[in-house]
Amino acid sequence: MNYIQINKSRMYSTVNKVLESHRPLYAGISELVTAQGQLTNYLDLVGNYRQVQELNHNGLTNNKAMLKEQLTTSVSKVVSGLSAFATATKDTVLLTRVNYKPYMLQKPDPVLADIARLILHEALPLQRELEKYFITTDDLTQMETLIAEFVNSIPQKRVATNYSKVSTRNIADVFQTIDKLLKEEIDVLMLPFRFTQPDFYNTYKNARLIVNYTGRRKAQDSTQSPAVPS
Repeated sequence: MNYIQINKSRMYSTVNKVLESHRPLYAGISELVTAQGQLTNYLDLVGNYRQVQELNHNGLTNNKAMLKEQLTTSVSKVVSGLSAFATATKDTVLLTRVNYKPYMLQKPDPVLADIARLILHEALPLQRELEKYFITTDDLTQMETLIAEFVNSIPQKRVATNYSKVSTRNIADVFQTIDKLLKEEIDVLMLPFRFTQPDFYNTYKNARLIVNYTGRRKAQDSTQSPAVPS
């Protein structure tokens, strides 16, 4: 959330706490009881959206980096075996196709995945021949698994980021709903308490003021209903 939303969120929470702590005073006004319950539910919803919005995606990035390193090592090992086999059998065509030095594997993720698939495609028909050059069936199976896991990891952070963006929009929508609830219902239902329970009313009015992030009071929330004139 940005600073404006954080400040408004604090105001919402303060208002809700004031209402909760004075519940006996308005227990007979069912509409206000219901409205306060709605406010609580909306604040819980904002909390849920905020958790999604602020998820740390470093874990996804680190996992992909680890898989990329493992896949690069696997490709390099299989390339070394294929190159040795091609040299021994004087298969210049194969040698050209698998001529990938380690620095040539430092490619964008989709390109690396394509190279890995190409090398695996060359190696699978030669499994028995490659054993002589220390490339086992397990090596090729592991490489196939790494390719699948690496390809699957590529879009994960993008998907997570998209979820975060959706949650940001959802928070804005809920804020609009809360503003409407406060302005059109709770503020109005609170007006009679100005005369019957002035301390409660004034505490509520103070809670409806937005305090900026530095702690300096700003103007009263623009969504608040005007006070009844003296």
